[in-house]
Amino acid sequence: MRSQAYLLFEIVAWPALAWCGAEVALRMAAGAFDGLASTAITGAMAGLTIAACRLRTAQLATAVVRR
Repeated sequence: MRSQAYLLFEIVAWPALAWCGAEVALRMAAGAFDGLASTAITGAMAGLTIAACRLRTAQLATAVVRR
């Protein structure tokens, strides 16, 4: 059950990462730098969320079940 919750978080983070990446690229191309830092930070947090979910899912998959 727990690994499915991490999968849900990862699924939600992917569109956020893609959106932020596209927005940063468009802002830089247009020369509109207002709000660029907050968008970049949001994208970085989405990327870190994906990495953390994958790491935790791998840890849960290799964990020894204790009874």
